[in-house]
Amino acid sequence: MTTDGFDPAALVDEVAVATQQVLDSAERLSPERLTGESLLPGWSRAHVLTHLARNADALGNLVHWAATGVRTPMYPSPEAREAGIAAGAQRPGEEIVADLRAASARLNEGLLSLSPTAWGAKLTGNDGREFSAETIPYKRIRELYVHHVDLAAGWTPAHWPGDFATRELFDVAASFRGRPDTMPLLLHDEDSGRRLTIGPEDLAPVAMVAGRRRTLLAWLIGRTGGDGLVMDPPGALPPLPAWT
Repeated sequence: MTTDGFDPAALVDEVAVATQQVLDSAERLSPERLTGESLLPGWSRAHVLTHLARNADALGNLVHWAATGVRTPMYPSPEAREAGIAAGAQRPGEEIVADLRAASARLNEGLLSLSPTAWGAKLTGNDGREFSAETIPYKRIRELYVHHVDLAAGWTPAHWPGDFATRELFDVAASFRGRPDTMPLLLHDEDSGRRLTIGPEDLAPVAMVAGRRRTLLAWLIGRTGGDGLVMDPPGALPPLPAWT
């Protein structure tokens, strides 16, 4: 089905491809590397993979909500989410990978079963924000591509597909727009020539940060220190608040 440019089948296919890429990386990890540090402070690679499995189940709850109309939160509570990840990360590597594979398959099946009406259902995240069920595949794609980088297993922002980097750069920049804790900056995407602003909207940008699309995105979401980006006027890149 395709409606107004929204193609669920294509998005579910992208989720499946991104999932397999993570699984391929996970299966190459030795037990020692699995318990080694990821790029996320306090989390091992096992934590990252366990989080991806539980995120699949959490998004599956939203799929159920969209399909049935029965309110089904992603997680019972933030505490339950953290406890599940912490406990799951202690399992043997084969069990962690098998869990991720099974949880991803359940989500895939649920997404493929949604009707056109269900895709338009309005849902609410744990942060209280409302969104359409149409965004569920995008949310999963983001989790997979970003946390694949966090796995620190050889997959980097340079591997992000161009369409994903384009979509996310615009969305992430928009999330920083209007934030009083963000320095007002002009971002110049050298791949497209497009310019985006972040920070308070009533203040003029104090500098421009220019670079390739993936490099800008990785810096904005805190996955790199911004190597490859250029400030005008010249200077050190300013610190950014946490991406939410």
